Amino acid sequence: MAIHDPTHLFDGHISDRTRDRAKIISALTQPQFASIILFAIVCLVCTSVTEYVVNYAICVFFGCIFPIIEVLYYSKKFHNDDGDVVRREDRFAPLLLGTFSYILGVLALWLVHAPRLIFVLMICYAVVTFAITIITTWWKISIHACGMIGPGMAITYAFFPWGLLIYITVPFICWSRYVLRKHTPAQMAGGITVGFAITLAIFLLML
Repeated sequence: MAIHDPTHLFDGHISDRTRDRAKIISALTQPQFASIILFAIVCLVCTSVTEYVVNYAICVFFGCIFPIIEVLYYSKKFHNDDGDVVRREDRFAPLLLGTFSYILGVLALWLVHAPRLIFVLMICYAVVTFAITIITTWWKISIHACGMIGPGMAITYAFFPWGLLIYITVPFICWSRYVLRKHTPAQMAGGITVGFAITLAIFLLML
């Protein structure tokens, strides 16, 4: 059962050029793709090249490659032509598989004794994705809007204040998802709030 959303999808007109720009921003900031770069930055806390390579490889496989494959699979299965899973009802399975992949990533990082920040960030990915999986059963919360929050907090934690620059991308992400009619303002605000609240709680408990 879906809840009432007091906000609405974009109902205005945009030019073809603006739409193309929005599609590019939306594609580049899809959480699974964006995390390839974000993990590369977070893993700079490693103390050696070998440690960096091992930890980054684990993060990329469980946090990027596997989630990308399963999202693209479900996008095609549900006849979406933009690499996205549009309908709320179709998102439960890919999100649950994503949660499972992040949990495996947590276990792999634990086995290699990953730096604490990387290990905790992967836990955040797992918990936030599971929370979104549950919320998706009744509300199409924005995964894009949530995607920069946790990694941004980790990067800010490690490289303050330069890590704050990550958040410059958030308004552009929300704009692209809104004008492409993917989410309402409330759904995007919900994604940001959930990502921030859960990540902050885990950081306070574990870092």
